[in-house]
Amino acid sequence: MKNIFFNVPAVLLVIFSCSTKQNINYEISLSNSNKKLTPYDTINISLNTKKDIDSAIFFIDKKQIRKNYFIAKSTGEFNVKSKLFSGNEIYEISKKFRVYAKNKPSIYEYKLIKTYPHDIEAYTQGLEFINDTLYESTGQYGTSSLRKVDYKTGKVLKKLPINKSYFTEGITHYKDKIIQLTWKENIGFVYNRKTFKLLDTFEYSKSPEGWGLCSDGNFLYKTDGSYKLWKIDPQTFEELESKDIVTHNNFISKVNELEYANGLIYANTYQFSKDVVIIIDPKTGIVVGVIDFSGLKEKVKNHKNIDVFNGIAFHPSRKTFFVTGKNWNKLFEVEIFKKN
Repeated sequence: MKNIFFNVPAVLLVIFSCSTKQNINYEISLSNSNKKLTPYDTINISLNTKKDIDSAIFFIDKKQIRKNYFIAKSTGEFNVKSKLFSGNEIYEISKKFRVYAKNKPSIYEYKLIKTYPHDIEAYTQGLEFINDTLYESTGQYGTSSLRKVDYKTGKVLKKLPINKSYFTEGITHYKDKIIQLTWKENIGFVYNRKTFKLLDTFEYSKSPEGWGLCSDGNFLYKTDGSYKLWKIDPQTFEELESKDIVTHNNFISKVNELEYANGLIYANTYQFSKDVVIIIDPKTGIVVGVIDFSGLKEKVKNHKNIDVFNGIAFHPSRKTFFVTGKNWNKLFEVEIFKKN
């Protein structure tokens, strides 16, 4: 038996030869004793196989490494791959491992400031303030729309119905444009902010679906239902890179409506089946805070079509957040603060 050192969590796998269909039993053993890996842990790995191996080449996310250890300098999911050479045979094996945040997210609370009317027929997918004007994206096939709303009265000032072939999702604005995602149609729409005239469309180059969308003024950020946060060029709409959305013990998926404020991204998530907003550092993907919005749904009219808590927008001059839900008849203005 030969012993080859490498970096990955402990696991016993069976891999098939890419050329002979012969099984190779091997074990990847992690020498680090931590239950969960965190940044700057040194990960030493030994690869044991019953088949004689002449040599091996190892890679982390397609980048070859030449040492018997690996230091993950960031959180996220990494793919370990090795090519094993035995005589004339070449075997490829791979395994993913995860690196978690060192610290738990801080707990935040909210203070209800004011309650406003909201269209009970609006299946809210995205909220966005531009100055004092609220824009809203609603979903569902056949009822999707882009709206301009008077948030104080709930009156819809302008509405663009979307073709029934599309289920629209999150929105944001960049300069004088509004950008809107679709769910499974792999396309985004770009509108003139004032007229709602369709200016352009774009396809998702890497992510499979469209969920939440926001902008920091320089880049767009997008979620796709997985645990990835995508950074997008607002001119070309190319998905430049992604960060894994991660806490000290979990990877967070089903992240929907996004809002950028104060250097952070505030996001609805359905992963926990609770009325929760997570706060994400867009530079790292680490969840730095969690806000429990329990209690708001109890203030909303209960009816057969009422759905989940979704929709968050930051008012730039009031310095408050506005939140609602799908088919909720109320819009709530809140302050968010860290729990003592």
